Amino acid sequence: MTFTGLARLAVTAVMAGATALAAPAAAQAATPVGGGTPVMVNGVAGCTLTAAGYDAAGTPVAFTAAHCSERIDAPVLLRSDPAAGVIGTVATRNEILDYSVIRLDPAVVVPVRQAGVSGRGPAPEFGDVVCKDGLTTGHTCGITWQREGVKFWSHACAGYGDSGGPVTRDGRLVGLLSGGHMPPAAGSAGSLGSVLPSCLHPVQSPVFLPALAYSFDAIVADATERNWPGAGFRMA
Repeated sequence: MTFTGLARLAVTAVMAGATALAAPAAAQAATPVGGGTPVMVNGVAGCTLTAAGYDAAGTPVAFTAAHCSERIDAPVLLRSDPAAGVIGTVATRNEILDYSVIRLDPAVVVPVRQAGVSGRGPAPEFGDVVCKDGLTTGHTCGITWQREGVKFWSHACAGYGDSGGPVTRDGRLVGLLSGGHMPPAAGSAGSLGSVLPSCLHPVQSPVFLPALAYSFDAIVADATERNWPGAGFRMA
């Protein structure tokens, strides 16, 4: 082979190597999200995911509280990593049961099951101990004070940012955290609903405002009956 031919081969090899070095890096793996994941809804509301999984159509979805956003199509970001971009958008919401369904972007996040949660369960009854996980107060537990249909109130400490957080009993998801107040018909406890402090009150007290939650089974049943996004939800 001539000197010119060898030179051409060398140049070709160098260019091939340069092309390989310039090739784009592999796409970043999707971030796992599930019950207890802190999110920002519409860029302003810090809330918590109840659970993530797939609906009957196979679409990746997650649930949180409806009051986290007043509109459908509101963007949702990870509270811990907003630079990751929009992980999904609010697809539908029900103010009566205070839940919204987020349609997740599979290119950004992947649904996972919350650690320690084996499945779903019915709403708790008076005296049952439940736990909740949330952005603000983390993991807290307390006794169930009252159940009224699909709603129940517990003594698990909760605050702003915990909205939408999962409420569990014996390792099963039983509710979506909504807020803190007692119903008017809750007897003597209800009469104190307007004066009991938040569990985050500077003056610590063993008695504080109970946290309201809605049965997650009832929420899934509602979305399914309406044939909304989230219908037939199954946990990841």
